Amino acid sequence: MHQDLGTKRLVGQTELSGGGQIERSGIYAHIRHPRYIGSFLAILGACFLAGTRTTWVVAAVWLALTRIAIVLEERELHNRFGVSYEEYCRRVPRFVPSFAKAAKTADGEKFKIE
Repeated sequence: MHQDLGTKRLVGQTELSGGGQIERSGIYAHIRHPRYIGSFLAILGACFLAGTRTTWVVAAVWLALTRIAIVLEERELHNRFGVSYEEYCRRVPRFVPSFAKAAKTADGEKFKIE
């Protein structure tokens, strides 16, 4: 059974090694940054539960740093994969998931979002 978010993917092994390919199936067919969104939702939940100014400040700092990390990550992916990554970015939203039906491209990969 294939896991969309297995241990190796969660710790970024492929990213750190400089290899890999663009994942276009599973959750990555709907959103480009599921780890960041999951983390943000957890932090947002902690802010609502704690209700302190400190948690909101931490959330704001985390959000700013994460945004910088995403920009750097996407720049690196663009440099690594070029046009293929640009096409992926046009079809898959960065933060807000799209659960539209994924169609198969000419080579049979699930990729195109309709």
